[in-house]
Amino acid sequence: MRRLLEEAKKLISISSVTADGNEEIANHVGALMRARGLKVQLQQVGHSIEGVSKRQFNVLGVFGDPLVDKKTRKGLLLAAHLDTLPPGLREHWTETAGNPLAALQSEGRIYGLGSADGKLDLLCKLFAMDRFREQKLRMPIYLVASCGEELGMFGAKYLIKSMALNPKYVLVGEATELALVHQQKANVVFKVLIGYSRVPRDARGFNRRVNLSVKGRAAHGANPEEGENAILRLLEFVRLSAQSGFELRLTTLAGGDMVSKVPDRASAELFVTSHQLEDFRRFFTDYCNETGLAESFVAEFGGLGESGVQFLPEAVFHAVCDAVGLFGQFSSELEGAGAEGFVPSHSTVNFGVLSENAGSLELGFDLRLLPSVKPEDVEPALKTAFQQLSGHYPGINLTLVRERLSPALAVAEDNEWLKIARAAAVDCGLGLLSEGRGGASTASEAAVYAQAGFDALAFGPGAALSNAHGPNEFVTLDQLEKAVGFYERIIEKTCLEKTCL
Repeated sequence: MRRLLEEAKKLISISSVTADGNEEIANHVGALMRARGLKVQLQQVGHSIEGVSKRQFNVLGVFGDPLVDKKTRKGLLLAAHLDTLPPGLREHWTETAGNPLAALQSEGRIYGLGSADGKLDLLCKLFAMDRFREQKLRMPIYLVASCGEELGMFGAKYLIKSMALNPKYVLVGEATELALVHQQKANVVFKVLIGYSRVPRDARGFNRRVNLSVKGRAAHGANPEEGENAILRLLEFVRLSAQSGFELRLTTLAGGDMVSKVPDRASAELFVTSHQLEDFRRFFTDYCNETGLAESFVAEFGGLGESGVQFLPEAVFHAVCDAVGLFGQFSSELEGAGAEGFVPSHSTVNFGVLSENAGSLELGFDLRLLPSVKPEDVEPALKTAFQQLSGHYPGINLTLVRERLSPALAVAEDNEWLKIARAAAVDCGLGLLSEGRGGASTASEAAVYAQAGFDALAFGPGAALSNAHGPNEFVTLDQLEKAVGFYERIIEKTCLEKTCL
């Protein structure tokens, strides 16, 4: 365990936010694999996602026969991902003194960005495989460290399309608290585009600038109620300000960094008239005190605005609020249908990103749909609603676009791979977990492999909800140790023993 902890601290210290690329950590992981005797290949992954580094790599390691028969599936694929979401507000990382990359071991836990999702799961798999380097294998063991999991799982999709591997069984790393997961919600990301032409400042005196900054608390987008949405806080304040009689002109609106987590920051630049400035100051102070949000809101009151300032059309803010309200109504309707085994038990919607790009505002919504809710039914209903909404705003362009879709995972109870994995869990003393919770609200690469026709399950140490995608992410040392034991047993059952169930 001491060696694993040393490697864990090094792995967490290497930043691997999806948009920044993963070349450094891919090279490091490749070296770890080679040191343990694996045959290693770095697979550069092409993509066309705007604003995301092209330096993206899958790391493929093999024990046993490296030759892939594209007609016959053989071997066990143990998969984990290397990328993480941005850490968010560093001040919230209290357990690591504000540095999410400085792994800290404390009271049976190890804290740090990616500790549960899912860098240390990769180490558990690697340490489990180390036991079998000198053994004769009936089937090969593959270890894949993928890129792009947090942004549509483009690394796993590229690997499958490349046909570099053709495994019989796939076990995907996911923070499940050592529960075998055979059902996961579908993950659908929608983007709302609001196009407009800016309005030049007129002679009405909107010349007093106010910069607003709002803090929330990050949480996993699969359960948005656990977080505090900074964008929604900002929109609510601006809405109440206008309702209270203040004439405001917005120049910027922004918030969040990744659609799959609850945004912990938002900001706006707005202008008020000179004669309303002092009243607006008092309104802001009173609002913060009355709501108890004084520590979450910061307002910087500037002087005269620069010449040439151009405003967002007033209709843009109303369109943003209406779009958010439409998804909120849709979310309420989804809560009516629940399913056992999932937390939360219903489908959810998270409003994760608000940004400006090339003359339009972009709003990102992350939907987690129960397997019983079909994405192909959801999209037409939303598009119809947005077409009706756009009719209320003739001066701007309002468009709904589906940005990406990760399918649901739904493995039948009588599936052979599920029976083998559950038997391994029983052997390791994890039997109650293997039977107790088969569903997860988070999405994983397991569904991507399953969609491609592979037998795939999700499993891993650490918790996703109330942990991953938020500050002070952690995993317990006890779960890391148990995960290693489970992976050792699953390798024995599939790659050493003749499996007869």
